[in-house]
Amino acid sequence: MLNSIGLQNPGVEFFMENDLPWLKKFDTKIIVNACGSSIEEYVELAKVLNTLDIDGVELNLSCPNVKAGCMAFGTSYEGVKEVTSQVKKVLDKPLIVKLTPNVTDITLPAKGAEDAGADGVSLINTLLGMSIDIEKRRPILANNMGGLSGPAVKPVAVRMVYQVAQAVKIPILGLRRNSRRKRCYRIHDCRSNSHINRNRQFYRTRNKYKSNKRSRRVFRKTPNRRYKRANSEVSK
Repeated sequence: MLNSIGLQNPGVEFFMENDLPWLKKFDTKIIVNACGSSIEEYVELAKVLNTLDIDGVELNLSCPNVKAGCMAFGTSYEGVKEVTSQVKKVLDKPLIVKLTPNVTDITLPAKGAEDAGADGVSLINTLLGMSIDIEKRRPILANNMGGLSGPAVKPVAVRMVYQVAQAVKIPILGLRRNSRRKRCYRIHDCRSNSHINRNRQFYRTRNKYKSNKRSRRVFRKTPNRRYKRANSEVSK
């Protein structure tokens, strides 16, 4: 799917008054995604979120549908490190940096987040794509380009999680919009410390930074057991 919906939302004040009280009714962790178009906006938003009863903040530096702002921060080591370090100064809660896949080397932004003191990184978001209406001879999306998601993104996600796992020591959150166990295996086997699927289930490994076949807690596949039909005839 190709979308260009942007990051429209009612704002942090509305979230505080309406969404957060509703979310607190459930026995689950609350991680708030924060986005902005400048470092000052990120810092001001982080100050507000730091006063709320939440479990963590995900810094959105992966915004392929936004014309300016997030993409400039998330595509370079220096940009990620700068905005992350400024947010860490005013935020006492766990900070996860969401990385953009639209880069030449995904390990550089990941290292920038780690060096700035991030508690973890999450990846990947949608890939930048474009489609043309051959009848009208113009882009289908009004913004020309948008975020590509779906099964085609899976191999890219697996590759990037693997690369980041080799480059940093902080926890990695592998993101995939599916709940099939085999697909979760592929991301989890790349040393992703956790995995979030479409059912909003959160899985962890026993070892904080390493993962192997023996350390899997949730994704251990149960072998298929075939039961033979008992012979109804009784031998005399």
